[in-house]
This record gives sequence, structure tokens and C-alpha cells, in this order.
Amino acid sequence: MLYRGLYLGVLFVAAAALTGCSKKPPDIVEVEGVVTINNKPVPMAEVQLIPKIQGFGAEYIATGITDKDGRFKLTCKGQPGACACENWVVIAEGPLPDDARGMSGESQMKASRYLAGLSNRPIPPQYGTAGQTPLVITVTSDRKEYNFDLAR
Repeated sequence: MLYRGLYLGVLFVAAAALTGCSKKPPDIVEVEGVVTINNKPVPMAEVQLIPKIQGFGAEYIATGITDKDGRFKLTCKGQPGACACENWVVIAEGPLPDDARGMSGESQMKASRYLAGLSNRPIPPQYGTAGQTPLVITVTSDRKEYNFDLAR
């Protein structure tokens, strides 16, 4: 019985090593930019850079929200930036204000008014998921600015 436990333990460690558990995580470097549609800013959109490398969890997804001028700065793992590697770029509606969240009729009315008040909408749906986005970039340490002009 002891040998079986030892055997399984060795097997687990070997499998973990072969599947990449010992991979070094990518460096996180500063990333900022502007999101536009037809050269007009997209305010209050969520920008995500999702690393294409395997073996690292959701904590390596960099996120940021655009301001009124479409500018964003990303954060990843609690620090400014994104993973220095090839990334899918996902751009979708940002989070609703706190008072516009919920299932009540009042919350839904506030959400509708909020969304209707955002300029340069709708954000084309093909940019909203990693599986559909046509945007893929390679983030490098020698470049900080990444701008995205989306097409309708």
C-alpha cells in the first residue's frame, strides 16, 4: 500500500512537470491605448487581453475600462500592464453602474438609460469574445501604446 501511494505521488509529479506546471509565467509590461470605432472614441468599454499561451489561469487576463475619450490602461495580477506574449483582444460593454444592476424594474430602467446615453454604440459583437475576436496582438516590453479602431 505504501509503495502504491509513493508510485502515484511520483507519477503525479512527473505528469505535472510534463504538462507545463513548471512553465515560467510571462512578464507583465505596461499597456495602454485608445479604443475607437470609425475613428471616434468608445467610452466605458471593457478591454481585455487574454494570453494565448496555455497553462496559466484567469488571473493573467489583463483588463481595463475606457474613459470618455476611449483611453484605457490595463491591469493584470494587481499591477499595471498585460502579459508580454500573444494575446486575444476582447472589447465589450463595460460594467453597469451599481444602481443599474439588478432585476428590479427600476434597475433595468436605469441600465437602459445608461446604455442609451453611451456614445458610439453598439460595439460590434465580433469583438466581444475570445472565440470570435479578429484582434490578436503581441505585447512586448519595448512598446506601451496599443490602439484599436474597430469596424462596424
